Parts: sequence; C-alpha cells; structure tokens
Amino acid sequence: MRLQKGRHLSSKRAECIIEGAGRILAHTGIKVTDPQALEELKHKEGIEVQGDRALIRETAYREFLLRQKGKKIPPDKHGSRLHGEASLYTYHYRDPDTGRILEFNRQKLGEYAAFVEKAHRIYPMNPVIPGYPTDVPAQLSSLARYQTAAEHCSGCWPAAPDSVEAAEYMFEMTRVMGQEMTHLPVYMISPLTLGGDAFDIVRKYSFRLSSFYTFSMPNMGVTTPMNLSMGLAVVLAEVAGGAVLVELLTGLQGEIKPNLFPFDFKYFNIAFGTPEKFLYEQAAAELTAYIRGEEPDYSSTNIHTWGKEPDGRTAMEKGMMIMAGALDGARRFYCVGTQSLDELFDPLQMIQDLEAITFAQKILDGIPEDEVEDTLLDEIEEGIASGFVCSDRSLDEYREYLDASLFSPKDNMQRWMLDGQKTAKDTLKEIYHEIQGQPVEYVLEDWKKAELDKIFQAALRQTK
Repeated sequence: MRLQKGRHLSSKRAECIIEGAGRILAHTGIKVTDPQALEELKHKEGIEVQGDRALIRETAYREFLLRQKGKKIPPDKHGSRLHGEASLYTYHYRDPDTGRILEFNRQKLGEYAAFVEKAHRIYPMNPVIPGYPTDVPAQLSSLARYQTAAEHCSGCWPAAPDSVEAAEYMFEMTRVMGQEMTHLPVYMISPLTLGGDAFDIVRKYSFRLSSFYTFSMPNMGVTTPMNLSMGLAVVLAEVAGGAVLVELLTGLQGEIKPNLFPFDFKYFNIAFGTPEKFLYEQAAAELTAYIRGEEPDYSSTNIHTWGKEPDGRTAMEKGMMIMAGALDGARRFYCVGTQSLDELFDPLQMIQDLEAITFAQKILDGIPEDEVEDTLLDEIEEGIASGFVCSDRSLDEYREYLDASLFSPKDNMQRWMLDGQKTAKDTLKEIYHEIQGQPVEYVLEDWKKAELDKIFQAALRQTK
C-alpha cells in the first residue's frame, strides 16, 4: 500500500503545472532581497535581472528539473515500522498535573526532552527534543535547543540553525557530537521571494555544505491563486526558482520540496489538520514524483491539529491522519504531542498520538500466521474439561493475539462506574507518570557536555 502517481494529478495536469511554473519564472521571476546577491546574478548565465527580480530562462529551469531525476531520499532508519516524532518548533508546554500552559525555559525543555527519551523506549518514536527554549537570546535559541537535545536525547539532534549568529557555533557543536551538518534548508518567502536568515546561512557557509533544499509555505488564495493547479505552479516556481538562484550563487546542488497549504478564510488562519491539507500534501508529493521520474516518496506526513487539549477532536483529527497516511505508505508521523499547530507541546497528547500510531501498526500488521496443529483434539478435550482460559496456550500466547493497551481498557459499563468512571485523560496521566518514573539511561559524556557549554558560552558572549 502506497501513494502512486495519478491518484490526485494526471501526467497531463502535472506537465501543465510544470510548464506554468516555467512561465512564471521567465516572466515574473523571483524577487531577491539581498542587493549583493542580485548584483552577482546579473552576471550569471540563464538569468535576467529586472529591478529587484531575477528572471530565469526556460532552459535554465528545465536543466535544473532534469538534474532532479532519480534523486533519492535516504531511507528512514526505522524501516517499514510506523513511528512518531515531536515538533521542534514549540515554545509552550502544558503541565499535565496543573493544566497550566507555560513557556519552555532551558530547564523545562531538558526535562521534557528526557521524558521523550524515556518514552521512546516504550513507544515507536524518534527521541526528538519537543521545542525551543525562550530564556536565551532569540538568535541563539536553535543553538540552545541543539545543546539541550544532545544532553538529554540519544539521537536526532536538530542540526538546523535559525540565524547566522548560531550557525558558526552549531558547526562546532555538531563536530563535538560527531554529526555532520552538510545539508541545510533555504526557506522561500511566498510569493516568489528569496531572502532571509536561511538563505544568508547557506550563502555564508556554502564552503562547509554539500547541498541544500528549498521549501516554502504558500497559502492557497492568500499567496497563490485560489486554484490548486495554479497554486502548485506558483510553489514549484518558488522552490525551483530559488534553487536555481542559490545553486548559481553557491555552487551547491539543490533539491526541492514543493508544498501547498489550504487557508481558512473564516478564521484567517492556515488550515492544517484538515482533509484538504492531507490531500494537497499528497498532490505535492505526486508532483515531485513526476519531476523525479519515479513513484511518490510518501514516507512521512504531518499530524497537526488546531485542537487545544487531548480530547475527542485531537484524537479524531490526528488519528485519521495517522491511519490515512499509513494506508498510503507513510511511516513517520511528525508533530506527535503538539496542539494548536506547533504552539503547544502536551505530553498527554504525545501519548495519545503514539497509542494511535501503535493502533494503526496493528492494523497494518494483520492477523498472526498460525495453523491447525496436531494437538487440536487434545486441546479441545482439555478446554472442554477445564476451560480454555486456564490452558498453557492461552496464558503463554495471549499477547501474540491481543496485546492489551493500558490506554484502551476493556472494562464493561458496570465495572467502569464502580471504579470511579475514570476518563481517558486520567489514563493518559497514569501512563505519563509511569514513563516519568523510569530511570534515565542516556547520559552524555562529561567532556562533550563541557565542550558544548564552552561553545554556547562563547556564542552568548559574542551576542552580548
């Protein structure tokens, strides 16, 4: 089961979108906010600068698309098993005991990173730190996040600087951790604009990188036309045009990740956590597949919600995204534990999301393989005489046929009422405290901890 070309976009429609993006680049081009970069582009083949916009000729655009043919995304280390991953972009958390919503400081972020590390030994998830600290200078928040992740998580350290000030020091931190930082993003500004911190980082440190990718977040009807095909043409023009220009400015090889998002005009907000978001994401994956000349790489998907607590709404929206994504081949699910898009991390929500992922995995796995054995008649006689419940087979093999979840007890109504009418949220709290009570197994070596702190303090002094 996997997403295939043709489900949302026919080959004819995809080619019209690709051709439309080429027309946009040739006639409208990409606005470049950096005057020096714009000056350099005046002397590059295939580019015509008009005012603050760089127009890209059809040949340069098509040659870039040809270079995308056959580019492969590295396989996920978890292989074919479903797994979750927290969002890196959250600034707030909800305390499970008090219900209060608070900002992450470095101490609390470290505590919740340690919680994620413990949880990943029980649930299928990558131990990714669930947010940013807010008690450091904003330009160093991504650096502090990396340091905190390295101190509390056994892997998945987010080597993604958000500012030029943090980038140099993050190269040093990744060296200490034995991690290469050679592939960074350039975030395009919709509509059709190249500039900002990510662009500046890749330009300044291109000599330390081997490649980059361009990504944008266009909203249909706001920064693109209210038309799916034309919206996809705009986003393809953004990421492909940006990649062409950055390649010319840096000499690096670029990759593209087109995407298009629906927008809710009633609340004037991006419509994540909706069927439309899910479907448009798949259409963008198909468009990329047509460009690359292969079937869509739909190995991951986002499970956002604008819901604000682990209730029926978040369970429905996230659970549906998990199950629908899994049936189409997605194996990694981003943003477990987040609510209100990426504004809030709730550890109870994370447990609920991971329970849903485990549920979906059981459906994908199907029923166990067994056979009618030679002991059939003996076991029937034993069962009739003393009950099948007490047989060795029932006791030994129960988990193979039904691995009962603490989150989904099978008590009847009378038992539930007599036991105090425990809610699903009460159960989530019990699981949370059970995980929190587990011992810490991952400990960063003292010399690495000291080196990381030395690097951060140097960055702090430089910033001040």
